[in-house]
Amino acid sequence: MVTSIITAVAQNVILGWLWRRVQELAGLALTLVPIYLAMPPSMQADVHAIFSGQGGNLTISAAIGLAWYLWTQWKSYRATVMPQVVTTDARKVPLPAAGEGSGTTRKIEALAEAAPRPRTLWERLTQR
Repeated sequence: MVTSIITAVAQNVILGWLWRRVQELAGLALTLVPIYLAMPPSMQADVHAIFSGQGGNLTISAAIGLAWYLWTQWKSYRATVMPQVVTTDARKVPLPAAGEGSGTTRKIEALAEAAPRPRTLWERLTQR
């Protein structure tokens, strides 16, 4: 059961992206919670007021920061799941949709299938 879950996460792009976000948020929480606990009680009350919507103008800046964070996560997700080709000069070129430039898409897919496939992390860990 656990092995199949780990395999799914290691081999699925979307689950891998979600797993990286979980790790990112856990690291952020493990950094911020001790900082919050080390604050004097008056500062803790200010932080609590901000997150409970009683911080006046401070909630606007907190909302802007949260919106910016969510926007960057959305862009990261889209960059992960969008079909694209990376050129030799490190530019990302999105693949055309089916029907428009499909000859180019077929050539790129043929090259990608012929190229040697690197081993996944799961294959490296299980020596497959």
